[in-house]
Amino acid sequence: MSDCSYKMLASNEIGNVLYCDECQEMIIGVGTFILKFKDEQPKIFLKALLGTKDEYDFKKNHLVEKVFLKTPVKNMMLALSWDELNLSIDLLQVAFLNLEVNEILTVKI
Repeated sequence: MSDCSYKMLASNEIGNVLYCDECQEMIIGVGTFILKFKDEQPKIFLKALLGTKDEYDFKKNHLVEKVFLKTPVKNMMLALSWDELNLSIDLLQVAFLNLEVNEILTVKI
């Protein structure tokens, strides 16, 4: 981590997304959680958030107090309100768009 140079990809009311080009590591801060990912893991996390949203959309259950998202850690779940879930999805989608734009605009010599 000492050689990492993180830059902000996205930020909103729910949190921040940082990314290091050198180690290709993404740090996602959502509420009180800080998640550190490499490789395809951030996209898998976004897919899980979108899947959870779709599941609750399908059930038309937007009035639930909390939406629970399973984590890879045994007996640990991420609890988000409906608004927090949507803000988290927006945060990650903007981060991935910014990452793609940065890659397109970067001229490799």
